Amino acid sequence: MAGSYLKCDTVLDIPYTSFPDLLKRRAVETPNKAACVFFYESNERYVLTFGDLYDRATKFAKALVQMGVKRGDIIGVSGRNVPEWLVAYFGVQIAGGCSLCLPFQQNETQIKALLKSIGDVKLLIIDAGTGGQNCQYVKNIIDESLESGDLDSGKVLGLQQVILLNHNEGLPSLQNVVDMCSRDVGVDLPRIDPEAMAIILLSSGSTGLPKAIPYSHHALVIFACHCVNVYQTNNEDAVFYNDRAFFWAAGHPCWEIGGGKTRVTMTNALHTSSMADAVETACKIMTKEKATQAYLVPSVLDLIIKNGFPLKIQRISTGSMVVKSSMLECVGQICDEFQNIYGTTELALIGSRIYTVDDKPLVNQGVVSCRPDPGVEVKVTDDEGFVQPIGQRGKIWIRTIRRFTGYLNHTFSPELTEYIIRSGWFSHDDGGYVTKDNSLIIEGRNQEMIEVLGRKIYPIEIEDVIKSKTNVIAAIVVPIKERETGHFVPSAAVVYRPQGEDSVESMQRYLRKQFNITAEDHLNEYLYVPSVIISVKEFPILANGKPNRKAVSQLIFDKIDSQRYDTS
Repeated sequence: MAGSYLKCDTVLDIPYTSFPDLLKRRAVETPNKAACVFFYESNERYVLTFGDLYDRATKFAKALVQMGVKRGDIIGVSGRNVPEWLVAYFGVQIAGGCSLCLPFQQNETQIKALLKSIGDVKLLIIDAGTGGQNCQYVKNIIDESLESGDLDSGKVLGLQQVILLNHNEGLPSLQNVVDMCSRDVGVDLPRIDPEAMAIILLSSGSTGLPKAIPYSHHALVIFACHCVNVYQTNNEDAVFYNDRAFFWAAGHPCWEIGGGKTRVTMTNALHTSSMADAVETACKIMTKEKATQAYLVPSVLDLIIKNGFPLKIQRISTGSMVVKSSMLECVGQICDEFQNIYGTTELALIGSRIYTVDDKPLVNQGVVSCRPDPGVEVKVTDDEGFVQPIGQRGKIWIRTIRRFTGYLNHTFSPELTEYIIRSGWFSHDDGGYVTKDNSLIIEGRNQEMIEVLGRKIYPIEIEDVIKSKTNVIAAIVVPIKERETGHFVPSAAVVYRPQGEDSVESMQRYLRKQFNITAEDHLNEYLYVPSVIISVKEFPILANGKPNRKAVSQLIFDKIDSQRYDTS
């Protein structure tokens, strides 16, 4: 039987250069073309051209060099999707530094812990926010790290200065990007080595402190070329709507810089009072700007489908660990093509697949699949590392032309580190299988797996059934460990429609019926019917818009019997 190994042999033309050099190329070739169109919370529209972006970033870089920034310095950049973020981000790189992409909506304790874990962050560039909501923690960081001189373990070591993206009355003495990139400073800029560290991206932090993932300039250029290939288009006037934050991998400015096309974004997609309002606003912007493509996370796309928001677009791309086949409802209604994308912050883009109306009847799995992108290898193995037969579930391993060798603030076991460096194979502990038509099905994270007496299922299998109930908006299933048996059994948090909440017993009866579980079928009862089901108004979300599964788990842990279940 064939083994579960997939590979894409397509070779992309990837230049050996730095990321700012790609921007410079766009600025020379099409200086007046819009790199990004911004929509502010006030609905104000602002256009930033490639020429203006490169000019302002170069001036800001010279100001940084004059301030003492040197090759290899790590500079934190935190902010909304505003023009000044892009200017600061590229300015740091042009100055020879490394842009540490920090979340905008992060509390003071988390920011300090993150900076401490990475170490030697020389400078912070921070967005004070429309209401100055970040001013206080900026003041606290300045007081503790710049003035007191007290370098105990609670301080941000090595920090020398804080710069704002824009002037703010709450911090009038601080310099800001807008003023700094308006100056003409007579200094020489350093040459940039393609192998030098360009950026540090962060994982979502859904399981704890975000992991810091370094990218060289060449790795970032590879990422950009893969984005152009995945979001392929022959339309020179293509407009790509993507409101994901610049500081996340899914929102990083790679497609526009790599392909020289225009992106449309909201400066803060999460500022509205409800997700429905945010989605409605996004649909209006896409229509107004004549977007040809859009990147929409599954929860947003689900709302568009369910609420019937008016939208017609050529292609919708989405990405998540698990994308339900029900998302294909949008094909033929609001889009001509649906694209599923699989990627991780560690390895960037891994696989993708485009579905049309003709493909919809052929999808018989509960989730949609993908196929490896150029330069990517995929294998699915058993617990001992041997390749599984086709169709057998196992652990997903990835190897790409851009090798991941580790985090800056997190360590693997020596054995795993040696294997990653020697072989190039890396696993994010995702589980799934390879189909007979050479596609990859991703079913979920292995550590989230439910297991009873050696039988395993992924939470999505239960989540999909819960969400099929008409009074349910969303559901998240997480395993909880029984103290007596050691089994990892399911628990669920459910968001019901207004005035539609079920009792625990009613939901359990529904699940038994859907899974055909009889009174004597105790094993399947354990596997498929949560004994703990809580109702919540909405799920806590991460800064990237995804549900915070760790926070959801904590909501469940707060309500369960700690004598019966291990809540650690």
